[in-house]
Amino acid sequence: MHKWLLLISTLGVSVAAQGADLLSGRIGTITGADWSVADFTFAFDLRDAAPLGEIRIGRIEIGAADLAFADSTVQCGSIEISNADFACKNARFDIDLPGVGRRAFSGAAIYQRTTGAVSFELHRVPLAGGEVDVAGEASEETIAIVFSGSTLGLAELAAIAGRLGIASDDYSVSGKADVSGSLSTRDGALAEFALDAVLAETSIANVAGTVVAESTQGRLVLDTVKSAEGWQFTLDVSANSGEAYIEPVYANLIETPVNVSATGRSDLAFQTVDLSRYSLELGSQFKASGALLVELPQAEEAVSLTGSVQLADAAFETIYTSLLQVFAAGTLFGDMETAGTVSGTIHISDNSIASVSLDLFEIIADDRGKRFAFYDLDGSIHWPGPDGEAGDTEASYLHWQGARIYEIPLGETRIDALLGGDDFELLEPVRIPTLDGALKVNRLSISNYGTDDAGALLDAELEPVQLGELTSAFGWPAFSGTLSGRLPLLQYDGDTVTVGGTLAARAFDGDIEFANVRLEQPFGRVPRLYGDLRLRKLDLEQVTDTFSFGLIQGRLSGDVTGLEMMAWKPTAMDLHVYTSPDDRSRRRISQRAVENLASVGGSGAAAALSGGFMSFFDDFSYKRIGLRCILADGTCRMSGAGPAGDREFGQGYYIVEGSGLPRIDVVGYRSEVSWSRLVRQLAQIMESGTPTVN
Repeated sequence: MHKWLLLISTLGVSVAAQGADLLSGRIGTITGADWSVADFTFAFDLRDAAPLGEIRIGRIEIGAADLAFADSTVQCGSIEISNADFACKNARFDIDLPGVGRRAFSGAAIYQRTTGAVSFELHRVPLAGGEVDVAGEASEETIAIVFSGSTLGLAELAAIAGRLGIASDDYSVSGKADVSGSLSTRDGALAEFALDAVLAETSIANVAGTVVAESTQGRLVLDTVKSAEGWQFTLDVSANSGEAYIEPVYANLIETPVNVSATGRSDLAFQTVDLSRYSLELGSQFKASGALLVELPQAEEAVSLTGSVQLADAAFETIYTSLLQVFAAGTLFGDMETAGTVSGTIHISDNSIASVSLDLFEIIADDRGKRFAFYDLDGSIHWPGPDGEAGDTEASYLHWQGARIYEIPLGETRIDALLGGDDFELLEPVRIPTLDGALKVNRLSISNYGTDDAGALLDAELEPVQLGELTSAFGWPAFSGTLSGRLPLLQYDGDTVTVGGTLAARAFDGDIEFANVRLEQPFGRVPRLYGDLRLRKLDLEQVTDTFSFGLIQGRLSGDVTGLEMMAWKPTAMDLHVYTSPDDRSRRRISQRAVENLASVGGSGAAAALSGGFMSFFDDFSYKRIGLRCILADGTCRMSGAGPAGDREFGQGYYIVEGSGLPRIDVVGYRSEVSWSRLVRQLAQIMESGTPTVN
């Protein structure tokens, strides 16, 4: 009995002894730096060899966690005492847990007389929809806790973490987790925290919507230590289901499981995170590492990323879909099929690319809008950043096995250039094979690309290319023959391409000139082309043979003024083709050519050929040919070489004015023709060589 009295007296406790076997007492308050116990009463039954007891605590407060427990009861299954400590073992705790309610669970507690510290064990404590085992020690200055639990609700845990000062109110979280870890406080504040959590069906989002994860499964391992400036930590995260978006990066975690490891530090509010080292793996296709400064958003602000990304044989498809496509949305590069690998380093400043040094291997970039494609593209890209100048870094090059611009194929080509800021400068002339010929670029420079002050200069020449392939690439009736010429100095300024002079070419043994050329939004979804076309002395025999139109001999000239094209389709023009005034060559036209021309303007000549002695002639002489179409609002206002007077079908105009005997005239009667219908008729003639008259 005397050892119990000795222990209690050292605590300064008011003790009441009821006989030799019962002992009770009260302690008003026990306090530490960040915790306190008030209204502590006890009653001990000393009659058995293993003493029993009951402890009641009116209130327990833990400052760092902003937690308070009222009216707690501890029933000690056995009590052990020594000169050093007082132990309550095989205990049953009955505590009103904040936000949970009154719960009972087992455990033990030990009071160390010499230090004043209390150590404890709590088993299967109901918490956050699951159960937790907790062990710890509380001294006057510190609290240290080790815990483990299963099927805990993350929303409830986040609320507790918020009280501990390690979570932000700007984020919401849901899901379940099995957890283990530890925490400690010092001088009333959280000092260390470690967590190992296996997550199931986890979702997280911030108020701004710039950080979102849905239905993820994975594991999070975090160790963090507090300093005067903030938190130092190591982090490992893995996830293999669901989706995640941290602006501007998106990942489908089923297709590309994520593994992240990092070492760094953050400020006390977790708004600025400095990753001195990180590594990121998206499945087996993407591996990146480097250093990164992350500014986490408040309100509607976006996450800000600044640092470096080092790539090692990363899949271009993953880079494009997870990162680049977000930046490229709404641009020429916003919707592509991709393949190949990329290595190198990208520097980022506040979510913008600051510099690039990349090596490309077997890249495929195929625009789903059919505007461009590159196949088996290798290269090395060195860009010094938006403030750099061409020459600040080593030269770049691209080499592709095949490519296309719209439907124009491009053969194997290598381009060597210098990049700087928004500028591009070709280092040496480039020959690009195309359409059985080539485009030779002697000079190309681009300045301020992507800005309102964008500009470009191009000096190039066209080696003979196949006209048929070129026209079919634009969806026009197929020509035969070749096209060649020189492009005078071409300039790009303000999203508009202009040609400083006349584009001259040779085709069909005649001259073709394209003047006043202007191309607006050349890389947009609806390019617009303006200009005037001049044809002089084209050999009609070559032209008609090209078109399988039926033989016409002679020379043809023409003018297309006020040409306007949208998405490479004419919307307005004044088209006038006619026999060259000074033509002294033989002028003959075949029956089939007469029939085809008659199908455009009228059926009189075709009817004449269908019977009578005219059907015995293979070809006829003509004086002149002419046809005019003034296109506006989808309709051609038609005329020809001159008025033909009153005819069987009314007032008409000559398309072909005959000469000699036997004479045949092709007369048009339609004053207006739908442009789309006219194009369909010409296309049918080109494909079959046989007209459809309607």
